[in-house]
Amino acid sequence: MLKWLRYSKISLAVKCQILFGAAVVLIIAAALFWPWQRMEQLTGQLNERAAAAVARQVIGEHISRPTTAPTSHVPPVEPTTNPTTMQVRGEQYFPPRLIAAAARDALPDRLTKFERAAIERFVADSDRTFYSRDYDNGEGYRYAQPLYATADCLRCHQENLSALLGTEPASTTSPTTQATPQSAQLLAIVSVDIPSQISTNQLILNRVFILTAGLLAGTLAVVIFYLITTKIILQPVRVLQETAEKVSEGDLNIRSDINTGDEFQQLSETFNTMLINLKASADQLKAVNKGLDLKLGQLAESNVALYESNRLKTEFLANVSHELRTPLNSILGFTELLRDANADKNDPKFNRYLQNITRSGNHLLDLINDLLDLAKIEAGRMEVRSEPLSITDMFEALISLLKPLAEPKGLTIVPSIASGIPIVHTDSAKLQQVLYNFLSNAIKFSPNGAAIGLSAELETLDHVRISVTDRGPGIAPEQHSVIFEKFRQVDASVTRQHGGTGLGLAISKELAALLGGSIGVRSAPGEGATFWILLPLRIEAGAQDVRSGLVLT
Repeated sequence: MLKWLRYSKISLAVKCQILFGAAVVLIIAAALFWPWQRMEQLTGQLNERAAAAVARQVIGEHISRPTTAPTSHVPPVEPTTNPTTMQVRGEQYFPPRLIAAAARDALPDRLTKFERAAIERFVADSDRTFYSRDYDNGEGYRYAQPLYATADCLRCHQENLSALLGTEPASTTSPTTQATPQSAQLLAIVSVDIPSQISTNQLILNRVFILTAGLLAGTLAVVIFYLITTKIILQPVRVLQETAEKVSEGDLNIRSDINTGDEFQQLSETFNTMLINLKASADQLKAVNKGLDLKLGQLAESNVALYESNRLKTEFLANVSHELRTPLNSILGFTELLRDANADKNDPKFNRYLQNITRSGNHLLDLINDLLDLAKIEAGRMEVRSEPLSITDMFEALISLLKPLAEPKGLTIVPSIASGIPIVHTDSAKLQQVLYNFLSNAIKFSPNGAAIGLSAELETLDHVRISVTDRGPGIAPEQHSVIFEKFRQVDASVTRQHGGTGLGLAISKELAALLGGSIGVRSAPGEGATFWILLPLRIEAGAQDVRSGLVLT
C-alpha cells in the first residue's frame, strides 16, 4: 500500500489523510482490543466464581447431612432422580445436583449432555478442577466440579462404594481385604446451572460503549489531524506549489509568502532567493540574446557579402582565365613557328630560349586551365557526360600521354587490371583528368628509375577502385587531409624542391564528387604513396553542382 501511495498520482493531502486514517483505525482497534478481551474475561470469571460458590455450598451440605448409619445407601443421583427445573429471569435452570460418577452408565437418560461430557472430561483428566460451558444464548452458565475419593468419603460410603464407582462389590470376609480406591478416583460431580452474572443486554451495552468511545476517539483524532495538516503542513505546501506552477509558466516576478517560523518559512525564503537569482540570470540571458541577435544580423550581412565576393571571385577567375588562355595560346603558337623557322639556322642559344618560353608557357597554361576548371566547379556550371569507357583503353592512353614526362627520369608505368571489370559508364574526360593528376604527381615525386603502379579492381559489385602507387618520400598521416585542400602542399616553403599550385588534388576531389565517387590516399613517410579513386560503374549524365560544400551558409 505504501508503495502504491508513493507512486500514485494523487495529492499530498489525500496521501496524508489515507495514511493517517489507516493508522488511526489500527491504533484505536489495537487499543480497544484489550479492554474488549478483558471485559469478556471478567464476565467469565464472575460466572465461574458464582458457580464455584454454589458448588462448594452443595458439597458442604452433603458432608454435613445427618445419616442414620455410616453405611447407609447413597443413590447415584441426588437429591431426586427426576430433577425439576426452576425459572430465573424467564429462563429454565436445573437446581444444583450431586451426581455419582457411575450415573453416566447406569442412568444416562437422567443426565444432561453437559453432565455426561463433564464426567468424561474428569475421568480422562484427573488434574482438571472444573468444567464449564455458556448457554448458547449467553444468558446462562453451566459448571461442574469433581469429587475424588478421600478418607472421609471412604468412611461414609464404604458400603455402597462399588455402586458409586460402578464396580463389583468387594468381599466382606475381612474388612482389611476390601478394595481401597486410589485418592484420584472420581466419585461424583457437582452440576450447577446459574444465570449469567452479567446479562446479554449489559454485555451488548458495554460493547456499544467501547465501540462508541473508539469511534469518537477516531473522529476526534481525524478532525484534529485534518486541522493540523491543513493549517500547518498542507497550506504552506500549496503556497509553494502554486508559486512553482506560476514560475513554470514563465512568471519570475512572483514570490512565495510563508510566515510559519519553521522549516517551511526557511524553504520559502530559499525558494525566493533562487527566484531572484533566476530572474537575474534570465535578464542577463536576454541581454546576451539581444547581443547575439545583433551579431547574427551582422554575420548574416557578412555571409551575404562573402557569398557575393565568392561569386564575383569565381566569375573573375573564369573570365580572366579564359582571357589569359587566348593570348597565351597565341604566344605558344608563335613560339612553335619561331622554332620551325630557326630549324635551318640551328642556333643552340636561340633554341634554348624558345624551349624556355615553351616550358614556361605550358606551365602557365596548366595553371590557367586549373583555375578555369575550379571556377567552373564553384560556379556550378560543370557538365557531366556519361559514356562507355574501357579501363584498358584509358590506361593505354594515359601511359602514352605521360611517357614524355616519365622518360627523362627513367620511370615506367606498370598497368594492372583485375579480371571481371566491365565497361564503365562515366565521364571519361574528368576521370582521365583525375588519373592524370595522380600520375603526374607520382612522376614528380618518384626517384629515378622507379616503377609506378596503375591498377584497377572491383571494390563491390557496382563500384571500381583505380589506384596509382609511387615510390616517393611518402606523406605523414596528419597531412592526408591537408593535401586535398586548395592551394595546399605538403612542402609549402619557398625553398621546396617540387613546383605546383596545390590545385591538382583539390580539383581531383571535386571531380570525383561530380562522378559520384570519392578519393583518398594511403601513405607513410619513406613508404611511398597510393592515391585511389572509388567511383560507381554507371552514372547519369546531367549538370552537377557542388557549391553546397564550398559556399558559407
